Amino acid sequence: MNKEHSKVVLYPSYIRDKNLRNQEIHLLMQLSKIPFHKISALAARDVFYQENYNQLSPFIAFEPTLEGLEKAIAERKKYQVNRTLLTDVLVSHYERVTMSEKQYHHLYLLNEENTYTIVTAHQPSLLGGPAYYFYKIYSVLNLCKQLSVKYPEQNFVPVFISGSEDHDFDEISTVKIFGKSITWETPQTGATGRFNIEGLEEIVAQFSQILGTSPKATRIATILKEALDASKTYNDFVFHWVNAFFKEDGLLFLNMDDPKLKQAFVPLMERELLEKISSPIVMETQSQLLEKGFRPQAFARDINLFYMMGGQRERITHDHDGYKINHTGLCFSESEMLHLLHTHPERFSPNVVMRPLYQETILPNLAYIGGGGELAYWMERKAQFEAFGVFFPTLIRRNSVMIIPQSLQKTMEKLSVTEADILLDDELLINQYLQKSGQEDFHLTKESQYISDIFESIAVRAKTIDPTLVQTVIGESHKTLKVLEGIETRFKRSIKQKEETQINQLKALKSKLFPNNGLQERSDSYLQYYIQEDIDLHLWMLQNLNPLEPDFLFLYL
Repeated sequence: MNKEHSKVVLYPSYIRDKNLRNQEIHLLMQLSKIPFHKISALAARDVFYQENYNQLSPFIAFEPTLEGLEKAIAERKKYQVNRTLLTDVLVSHYERVTMSEKQYHHLYLLNEENTYTIVTAHQPSLLGGPAYYFYKIYSVLNLCKQLSVKYPEQNFVPVFISGSEDHDFDEISTVKIFGKSITWETPQTGATGRFNIEGLEEIVAQFSQILGTSPKATRIATILKEALDASKTYNDFVFHWVNAFFKEDGLLFLNMDDPKLKQAFVPLMERELLEKISSPIVMETQSQLLEKGFRPQAFARDINLFYMMGGQRERITHDHDGYKINHTGLCFSESEMLHLLHTHPERFSPNVVMRPLYQETILPNLAYIGGGGELAYWMERKAQFEAFGVFFPTLIRRNSVMIIPQSLQKTMEKLSVTEADILLDDELLINQYLQKSGQEDFHLTKESQYISDIFESIAVRAKTIDPTLVQTVIGESHKTLKVLEGIETRFKRSIKQKEETQINQLKALKSKLFPNNGLQERSDSYLQYYIQEDIDLHLWMLQNLNPLEPDFLFLYL
């Protein structure tokens, strides 16, 4: 294939010696780095942030570079968090499992003032959902390693936050693997992390069956089964399987739906209830971002908090009658609402506008790693953070990866399709293929130009004889060129019929790499690639998903 790539070393799973793994044993995979602006499936705002973040300085605190992170370290020291509270809550999370040595070490380091977290977060997608769920975590782990080398006098701890309070179940209820969709159907409502796990056993069984019986597939199935056995709620289940997958890498999993953490956030929630701080600030920032081409990402309400009870998570509203809970008959006076907030903080839940404030109030965080859409809504928050007196972290775009397995590489080779070709839209790709296929050229460009020249000559002659005839000549020229255009279309259709099998293969190739003209990482499960036995994809991701590098990665397995 004609592609620019970086060579990557991958080591078979049977090699257990870490020293051997660090030697160049097998050259098994190739990596290409593609500028974001060449990926048409990416949103324009995503490309703009990745390649022009310096033009967004009013909306970001630090540039997403090592130099920017160094400035963030200096600024972060001015903001204190309750480290004892944080470690106590994490200890309560992990008392149910055996922690790895690296996790113990990271938990211990969080008590030190020179320790900072690098965070990513995501809704509790079913069995990880689309692949970028994993890419977020790998990006965090890689950055922590880089920073530890660059700034050895500081400590950096990777943290994953599961959005267990989110109530949009439809967004997380399906996982797609090997082209098959599995959906967890449940009548439960409210915060998804609080769901019971009824029905999950069948989902795990279906997923495991599709994965197969290879050693890696069996390991995943075992992890999921053990996670089920150890869990009562959906958040428990997510915690157990994510922890099993990443504990040796030192990742700490934090569930923010915790009464102690909510208690620490009470002062900010109280200000939001009483002063309605966020809405006017966020709306003003959104209007400024709109001038840069960034449409509003989240609707800021007068009060950006939910009230949770039973299976409900409903908005809190306020009018002359007091504070009301949407879709219920509950109504509270100001004193009653504040009493509830202080005595039962676990009933209050920040919405998308307040959630970033919550996590940055609790964690000694340096950077947030997320996708393009996430960073766009984080950029709406800087002035809001300043109003609440909370540190605003460095915003870093997670890595994006396109995995091209050998089966698709063989199709590309068979059809003589290059990496540059697959970035074209379908029609351009097909046209280019037909031109390369050895078929007769169906274009009538030269003929059209020849006829245009003839009619132009006739028009010049008409002007000298009778100027009123010029428009008639031009009209006849357009008619004739339209006839040629129709003939060219028929030529093309005839050639397409002869090449129908190959064209269908091209379409299938593009559909697998860009499902529904979107990104593979937003559709397919990462685990369908992870289970290949002749590579250590986990190790490769840890080594190569560097979120400070601004390119889109094409990985050839």
